Amino acid sequence: MQVFTKTVVAWDGSPHAEAALRWAAGRGSDEVLELVHVIPGEDQASEYLRATGELSEQRVALMDRAEALRAEHPGRTVTTHTVHGRPEKELGGRMGHDVLVVVGTSSHGRETAWTLGARLAAHRSRGSVAVIPADWEATARRNIVVGVDGSVESMAAVRVGVEEARRTGDELELVHSWVVPTSWNSAYVEYLGDVQLMEDMRRDVLDEALDYARSLGGAPAGRLEQGGAAPILAERSRTANLVIVGSHATGGMARFLLGSVSHDLLLEAVGPVIVVSDNE
Repeated sequence: MQVFTKTVVAWDGSPHAEAALRWAAGRGSDEVLELVHVIPGEDQASEYLRATGELSEQRVALMDRAEALRAEHPGRTVTTHTVHGRPEKELGGRMGHDVLVVVGTSSHGRETAWTLGARLAAHRSRGSVAVIPADWEATARRNIVVGVDGSVESMAAVRVGVEEARRTGDELELVHSWVVPTSWNSAYVEYLGDVQLMEDMRRDVLDEALDYARSLGGAPAGRLEQGGAAPILAERSRTANLVIVGSHATGGMARFLLGSVSHDLLLEAVGPVIVVSDNE
């Protein structure tokens, strides 16, 4: 069950892009690796004629990096593209159900919610986006964590998690979080019984995801947590090799950027994260 057949990496020579490229190349997969350098702005036809033009220089740098990558990973198919335009448009146009787009975190911090990873995860194209922090290699990491909530989108994340665990040999953990509704009054006699009922229902959601993962050949562990999904998964990202979540951004960017779990996780995670829109 191969989920991805191609990995597209956004590359610009920065430390953030290099970290993303090392992560993508080190996944131990035989997927085609496509390096894309998007130069902001419109194409200038005259640059094609100038050997010293910015586009020519960037192409040479990209090709040199690709050659080094082929030497590091013999037999791996590596292609390159240098284009002008907006990164989210050019990279979004390469997204697909069997394509993983990999980007580094923002080189200018997290002062904005409109990161490239967030914009791509909200893109109307179906596909998956991996966002890789520059220092992801600095921490010892050990397993793959998938956030589940019973939705179709989270089941797509489970599929990716099962395949990643199979490929890497990492342990797979499915995490479902829940919160007590703020409208419930703890002073009521029925409160504790209602909370227990809610927990039982949430455990059923987790069990369904576990059964689905096992049906795909996975051997997952389950974890039920009380609290907000984004902070819980962000905390797990401190030690996980990878955190995977589904995106509910079917309504477009506005829905994605208004407090969704996947968006908040991208801003807070300190380890690699994949947001799955669809992989079928």
